[in-house]
Amino acid sequence: MPSDQIFFDPIKQDRDWYFVEYKPPNPTYPFATLSVVVPGPATPPAVAAAMEGELTLWLQRYPVPLMVTAFDAKGEVYRLGGTRPLDHLMGYLDSTTGKPCMFWRLLSDKEILSEAPSPESLLRVYADVPHKTSAQLRHEAETHARHLRIGWSIFFLWVAAGPAALAILKWASPAWVRVLVLGYTLWNALVKALKMLGKWKVSPRELKAREEERRMRHHHYHCERNPEGFLRLKIENFEREERERIQNEAKSLKAASEQGDHPPRVSSQAAQPAVSPDNRR
Repeated sequence: MPSDQIFFDPIKQDRDWYFVEYKPPNPTYPFATLSVVVPGPATPPAVAAAMEGELTLWLQRYPVPLMVTAFDAKGEVYRLGGTRPLDHLMGYLDSTTGKPCMFWRLLSDKEILSEAPSPESLLRVYADVPHKTSAQLRHEAETHARHLRIGWSIFFLWVAAGPAALAILKWASPAWVRVLVLGYTLWNALVKALKMLGKWKVSPRELKAREEERRMRHHHYHCERNPEGFLRLKIENFEREERERIQNEAKSLKAASEQGDHPPRVSSQAAQPAVSPDNRR
């Protein structure tokens, strides 16, 4: 059996008015996590009931301790507003009855785990979930780094070795080659001189680059004049980008679901909390 660390792919599914992202345990977290993302309007009681139903559903599918957290359209933790004691839900399957135990509070590792799950046991539980080992991830990182080094070497040779090769070409080549190189150099000098005098027709690409640089200088000037406003603008941009990302992800999952990939739904029975009244206070 493998002794390497295991990293499983997340599972994303559409749920009509929200979508979920399930992440199996990894070397950092000994329990699974589930994000309930609500991109549109909803009420705290509905979100809380969905969280409870999802916890029951995923515990039945993968009997691994689970923490559920809801997020709004901006990617922030969904505030349940007194509907539940806490905004996070944790649970596990009772080893005797096999029924889910839910707690609207954060549980310690000792409360939910007798021992940390081994890679072998996780592979048995998540046999249908794609995964990679730490060795595979290291190999991919090393391959990517090697490609970057090759690209940098090519760039270095182009920038540093190019002028040296040109100088050697001037010195060691026949007279007609030296004339061509001299003509190319003089042509470049003439073009630069005409541009400085305003006699050279500027290409659309150069005009676009100049306009972009002018706008950057203009924005930089005003950002320095009003740093507080610039900070607010950055926060608004981040929030807008996060909302767009969540909306696009929700649309993509919904389209995949409508094309025939129908995930299991949270039934009304599953949405009923399987916790005692004491856990709800």
